[in-house]
Amino acid sequence: MVQKSVLITGSSEGGIGDALAKAFHRKGLRVFATARDLAKVQHLKDMGLNIVQLDVANNALIKQAVETVKAATGGTLDILVNNSGGGYSVPLLDSDVSVAKKMFDVNVFGLVAVTQAFAPLLTALKGTIVNIGSVLGHAPFPWSGYYNASKAVANLLTDQMRIELSPWGVKAILVVTGVVKTKFFDNLPDTPCLPHTSLYYDAKDEIEPVMAGAEIEKDGIDVDIYAEAVVSNALKSNPKKHQWVGGSAFTIWSVSTFGWSTIWDLLLPSLVKLLTVIKKIYAARKLE
Repeated sequence: MVQKSVLITGSSEGGIGDALAKAFHRKGLRVFATARDLAKVQHLKDMGLNIVQLDVANNALIKQAVETVKAATGGTLDILVNNSGGGYSVPLLDSDVSVAKKMFDVNVFGLVAVTQAFAPLLTALKGTIVNIGSVLGHAPFPWSGYYNASKAVANLLTDQMRIELSPWGVKAILVVTGVVKTKFFDNLPDTPCLPHTSLYYDAKDEIEPVMAGAEIEKDGIDVDIYAEAVVSNALKSNPKKHQWVGGSAFTIWSVSTFGWSTIWDLLLPSLVKLLTVIKKIYAARKLE
């Protein structure tokens, strides 16, 4: 029996990609785990997995990764997992567009660029694309607007891929990821904080913990449980096209599916203590 192969972007230690790489490996697949810094996937190499340097925003490294996989498999790939992603937590009024563009280069344009590059290998086997999305692509969670928008685009792109690649028998699965316990927030380049010029600065004690993920990760599921669910679905002959997995995933699916279009206006303020934020801002203004 020919060993199936899978390439996973963003496999640095402690993240979702790392857990997915291990889970696919346990299922007997030949795993190509990628990262910009190979030192962050050395532990996977020690376990017997293949590691490949890949930056999804670098076309030269994408082409190099394709050639590496082609040489190893004879020009085929069964599964491509687009997991690489960057975060950006800040109120929209305080955001830096140049930083947001770099995040979109990874979360959106990188997703398409990698898929384009590996498409010949996937079509050769009627393979499967697994795009790791987020529940935040379905809900306007405060203080992460650009990130939420990038995930909303990724959600739509997955459906686009599934339709456009169907003539070649290629499947496209969207994993709508809920809260998962990983090092995602630890891997952000800087601890999220409000600038002193922010209109929200007087409420920074309420907002900054949310920006740093304090209110999110406490409801997370174990990353290995998440990975097992994703891998099991990806290996099915008839997988779920939209797979919701993770803490709060069912709740957000229910609200976004059965609620009216602006229902989040009622539900999200209490979750992020928006009333307290408003009170602190107005109290500070009265003291001026």
